[in-house]
Amino acid sequence: MQLKSISQIIALLGGLFWFNFSHATPASPTSIDKLFDVLQIKQNTQSMVKPQQLKMLGLDKEQFWTSVEPQLKQLYQQNLTEEEIQALNRFYATPEGQTLSQKMPYLSQQTYEVVIKNMMSNSTISNGLFKMLGVDSN
Repeated sequence: MQLKSISQIIALLGGLFWFNFSHATPASPTSIDKLFDVLQIKQNTQSMVKPQQLKMLGLDKEQFWTSVEPQLKQLYQQNLTEEEIQALNRFYATPEGQTLSQKMPYLSQQTYEVVIKNMMSNSTISNGLFKMLGVDSN
């Protein structure tokens, strides 16, 4: 078959592109559970929320996790394929992956604080909000 126009080439490439995505396997709950275990998502998520924040919400750490876990797993399932989750699981089994999995929660928390501080310093919101969020405003 000889392609005679750019539109035919684009249609062919588009079809190949769509074929690849339409056959991507959704991430399985088992693979997501394994990744959550390896990355200690539960522990890291619970540690991000300060006790006074949980108290304000009337929750303990387990209640908080129970409400957040399905939403986080849904995000992973919506955004990652089974192949990607398996690749992440393989990577995090390596020494480099294990080191990175230990460092990422701290980096994520520090990133969150930098973003919040930047937002707050560029707004009219008082430092009281910093204290409520448990972020040092200095």
